[in-house]
Amino acid sequence: MKLKVVSIITMGIMLFTMVLSACMPPQATAEELAAMEKARKDSVRKANSRYCMKHLSFATEYYKNKAYPDALFNYKKLFEYECVDEKMAKNVYVYMGNSYRELDHLDTALIYYDEGLSVIPQNKYLWENKLFTLKMMDDEDLLLDAKVDMYAAFPSDSVLGEELAEDYIRLGMYPEAKDMADHLLTTNPASKNLRNIVRESIEAQGGDVRGFVEEEYNKNPDNISNSRDLVQILRDAGESDKAILVLESILNRSPGMTDIMKLLVEAYRELGQTKTVISWLKKLNTANPEDVRIYFDMTQAYIIDGQLISARSWADKAINMDSNNGQAYANRATVYEAAGMACAGSIPDFDDKLVFMMAYEDYLTAKDKGYFKATNKIDFLKEARIPQQGDWFFNRDEYVKSGKAAPKKECYSWLKRSVTAPKA
Repeated sequence: MKLKVVSIITMGIMLFTMVLSACMPPQATAEELAAMEKARKDSVRKANSRYCMKHLSFATEYYKNKAYPDALFNYKKLFEYECVDEKMAKNVYVYMGNSYRELDHLDTALIYYDEGLSVIPQNKYLWENKLFTLKMMDDEDLLLDAKVDMYAAFPSDSVLGEELAEDYIRLGMYPEAKDMADHLLTTNPASKNLRNIVRESIEAQGGDVRGFVEEEYNKNPDNISNSRDLVQILRDAGESDKAILVLESILNRSPGMTDIMKLLVEAYRELGQTKTVISWLKKLNTANPEDVRIYFDMTQAYIIDGQLISARSWADKAINMDSNNGQAYANRATVYEAAGMACAGSIPDFDDKLVFMMAYEDYLTAKDKGYFKATNKIDFLKEARIPQQGDWFFNRDEYVKSGKAAPKKECYSWLKRSVTAPKA
């Protein structure tokens, strides 16, 4: 009997539930609810359109006139009347944020930037103003997070991506810097800055920098930037002979690159191959005859090679090219110094001192023309090399003719220069 009663009750409950369910409307989906809400807002916005336009116009005018409290009052009215849709959002959120920023309410400004970005995440002007405000707040962590979020919204913005990579480097976030730079290099493989970021990241983490540079070079040996990096690595490692092979391969493809020729000159100089240095300097001079620095380098190369007559010839050419260049006179002075050192015995005699006097005079001219690096040379020669009062006293009759004195040693016969003797 009890079982029968229970069964009857259970059936009754089931029937009641079925009747009740039949009377209730079906549950709306999330999409349907969103559509209903949008329809409601559109209806309200349409009904309030006159107020929307009025307050937007007032707000815009007040903002232009920097009356920020009045601008904010009218912007807020737009929310009261439910005027702000996606279309109007770009004319509201950023200017509300900017108004608060101008009033030095930076936290509130950020609230409106973020609210706007939730509505129009692809509005770059909003992002830029948010970043600017975070910079004003000097909050490096929030600023970095915002840049990351902005880059996620604009993954094709390579400028922002590179800025992020630089930030990572500056903050010591080397794995992140390398990942970002590697990613950007896929679309901009020629970027020297990005490659430097990768290299610095590897170096900072104790990685194989040389391996990275060689790999980059082997992937694209025609890339001049890759070649330069490898040359620097090789030279730093004392492998100038290998650096020369890379440099010459560049010139085989691009013969007129004077900057590569200059690197070749430096590499051959490091190997002590002075005659080859002179050969490349001549090519450089042919390619760029107006570069006075090549004349300086040529002078020094001939001095090292012991060809002092040629060294003096190139030094004179430099002075003739630019007679107001103090370094040109200092350059020639080194020739006279070298001549004096080559001919002098263990103790310089009067002939040697006359030649050192020629160097001294040129160094004085160099300093007068603004080349102050000559000062130390002037002091040294005056103290230890040029003729002193006693030297002139004992040698005046033999050397001085018409107030001038010239050396008589055979090894100085090519100089064809004299110095002014002090009055007796």
